Amino acid sequence: MKSDISSRRTAILEAAAQLFGQVGFEGTSMKAVASAAGEKKTLVQYHFRYKQQLWEETVSYVWQQRNDALPTFLTLAPDDLSARETMEDLCRYILKFTFANPTWVKIMFQEASTPGPRLDWMVERFFNSDFAEGKGVVELAQARGVLPDVDPLHLLYTLSGALVYLVNVAPIIERVTGQEAASDEFIEQYVATLLQILTGTSTV
Repeated sequence: MKSDISSRRTAILEAAAQLFGQVGFEGTSMKAVASAAGEKKTLVQYHFRYKQQLWEETVSYVWQQRNDALPTFLTLAPDDLSARETMEDLCRYILKFTFANPTWVKIMFQEASTPGPRLDWMVERFFNSDFAEGKGVVELAQARGVLPDVDPLHLLYTLSGALVYLVNVAPIIERVTGQEAASDEFIEQYVATLLQILTGTSTV
């Protein structure tokens, strides 16, 4: 019984994540979440009394999924990988994960487009640590000669922006060029190009 309640609560969170990512906080209702989850509105309100509570727990759920799935990459590369290969692997992993799980990016941009208390909450709960950890990854790569010696935060913005941008415009790329941006072949070429631009060296 307990596991059934837990699975239904998870289904509600997943439905809410999709809606919050697609239409934002204002465009999402408890009724719409219930419908998307295949549940009654009363069950949604049993687990989450207010929409703000549902939003906060949904964002926490999405970020926890992301943190559980993404490798930390804050330690030295394995002996059989070069520093360059480790950075390529990181970029490749982030792209593949985000293509498969775009909700965290969609929610992030929804809130960034209308700054307010919800964005402040996300900054305090998630973005401060995200930026600190990302800066640490960049500084490690710089120390190992993989990335150029520039402001690490500016380099973090450049790297993360290039990766997230590709996911956001993938439908456009496919329609204009006929190429599937989420394919392994495209991702390999994109990562190689990105690091060549940043380092001035080719993998070939």
